[in-house]
Amino acid sequence: MFKHKGAHQYTWYQDTLGRRSMIDLVVVSSDLRLHVLDTQVKRGVELSTDHHLVVSWIRLRRRIPDRLGRPKSIVRVCWERLADPSVRGVFNSHLREIFNQILREVGDIESEWTMFSSSIVDAAIWSCGRKVSGAGCGGNPRTQWWTLEVMDAVKLKKESY
Repeated sequence: MFKHKGAHQYTWYQDTLGRRSMIDLVVVSSDLRLHVLDTQVKRGVELSTDHHLVVSWIRLRRRIPDRLGRPKSIVRVCWERLADPSVRGVFNSHLREIFNQILREVGDIESEWTMFSSSIVDAAIWSCGRKVSGAGCGGNPRTQWWTLEVMDAVKLKKESY
């Protein structure tokens, strides 16, 4: 079925008598037979045996699974607003306020890190706000840059030509 040189066709060999044969096979169900791209022997993979490894390549057409539990839109913190000195001051004061309310107990490192990171994110959300990007604002769910502004610019370009 597939044309290969002899070394890639013979699956069994006997060095002492110089015999070789195609006795190892790949069994494929009838519905996958049309999807078999190639089958050949790989020499040098055998381990204390006189048989070679038989390898087949099969084309799989699989359906991309739905991303369950993942939102189509991405909500993120607008960190770029921290470049403004007034927003940065609000962020710092809110962060100090949150850290002063946290108890000074020594616990395990995971709980400490969780409290620390959630405090920073809470202060950032409170001072910087959030930004929605992706399909939630009418765009393509696979890209963050596709926003309403980009969509309007594309429509305007298409109408002008």
